[in-house]
Amino acid sequence: MKKVFVLLLSAFLILTVFSCSGSGTEQQTGDDQNKDYLTVTTTIPAYYPGVTTTYTQKEDSQGSGSIITTAIDRMIVNNGNMTLIVEDISDTLDEINRIAQSYQGYVVNSNNWKSGERIYGYISIRIPSQYFSEAMDTVAELAVDVAARSTSAQDVTEQYVDLSSRLSNLETTREQLLSIMAEAEKIEDILAIQMQLTYIGEQIEQIKGQMQYLEQTSATSLISVNLEQAKLEVKFTAGRVNAETGDDIQYIPEVVGGFAPYSYLWDFGDGKTSTIANPRHKYEKAGSFTVSLTVTDDRGNTATQTRNDYVTITQGGWTFGGIVSGAWDAFLAFGRVLISILIGIVIFSPVWLVIGLAIWYVRRQRRKAKMESGKTN
Repeated sequence: MKKVFVLLLSAFLILTVFSCSGSGTEQQTGDDQNKDYLTVTTTIPAYYPGVTTTYTQKEDSQGSGSIITTAIDRMIVNNGNMTLIVEDISDTLDEINRIAQSYQGYVVNSNNWKSGERIYGYISIRIPSQYFSEAMDTVAELAVDVAARSTSAQDVTEQYVDLSSRLSNLETTREQLLSIMAEAEKIEDILAIQMQLTYIGEQIEQIKGQMQYLEQTSATSLISVNLEQAKLEVKFTAGRVNAETGDDIQYIPEVVGGFAPYSYLWDFGDGKTSTIANPRHKYEKAGSFTVSLTVTDDRGNTATQTRNDYVTITQGGWTFGGIVSGAWDAFLAFGRVLISILIGIVIFSPVWLVIGLAIWYVRRQRRKAKMESGKTN
């Protein structure tokens, strides 16, 4: 029991020493400077498929293995952000997706939405780091205008080396604990060692996950693109499409994209025009009229919608047709009222009968009371 306890204590001390030791470059002492060193190249196996990190270290010629200097390939995390003004949001999202695939990358997420009079979009892609600058330039070429562009880089080499060192130390400690457990005889000793092995196993998996994340983020670069639509689209509707001469008709525009402020030019089809955003118009003649709207944005882009025979106007005022139509409408209205009265009488006839009987009974009682009062007098 004492032997196992001593071995466990030794293992914990080893774990503590190795876990607390950080990565980095050790300083050479005076004795070290007089030694002969061999340069050894080592490849750390990456836990992300297809990625390895190589560093060099110096060992003394006697093979003590003391690390004096470390030169590791830098692990850089590159990120790019852009805001682009484009002709069409949907087409641009599809095109950026194709660009990502052409660089052996993929789309992380994308979406588009409308806010007010503008359409917006967002897409983020990951591509191999070696194509980062080239892909940024290719995506920027899709824009009518590049409103913003920025890049950032983060060096995670030291963090990765530290994780590698901690992982190696934990794996060494695990091997030592396994050796101790092989010599243990009592159940409680085996269980105690097993608990420590479980804890160390969890730490190893956590560190591997962090290393995988660093390898992935440094092996690929993230490009985030915000999109605004420059393509100007115009639609309009009328409050009424069937009216009479002299009726007031309001027109409502719907403008998407472009650059505010906008200017409007309405053609109502009867020779009259307007430059108001939401005009009202009265037609003086009967007929069918073609209406069109042309919108120009702040950068001179224009869009037009034309709706053929969109509004139909009939003659209003005191015309024979109008009089006949009015008389017929009045007759129908009178008939509806008369029918409603008859239906009401039929439906409520029991009520009227009860009310009539009640009135008759009250009057009869009053007459009877008067007669009896007269006889008494």
